[in-house]
Amino acid sequence: MSTLHLSDTLLDGYVALFHQLAPRDQTILLNKLTETASTDSANSGASEKRNNLIRDVVYLPKPPNAPSFEELAGSWIDDRSAEEIVADLRQSRTPNLDRVNL
Repeated sequence: MSTLHLSDTLLDGYVALFHQLAPRDQTILLNKLTETASTDSANSGASEKRNNLIRDVVYLPKPPNAPSFEELAGSWIDDRSAEEIVADLRQSRTPNLDRVNL
């Protein structure tokens, strides 16, 4: 497998994102990166290891007072019809001149 080389600018962006994570999430990410870096991709079990990493998903805890989808259903109250709401949304659109360069 070929090696990906990242620029300093891209790495600085990843570091900035890392610092925004909660300490527990930083630890989880560091453990995953360490585990991935320590595997030998030339090893015959490398694809099995990658498959295990893909299946090992960490779900963030649900906020304590987060409403369920069912609780939110029907919470929009408006006297206008759906067509009128859609027309208002389309008329209120403005062009976004701030482009993101990726």
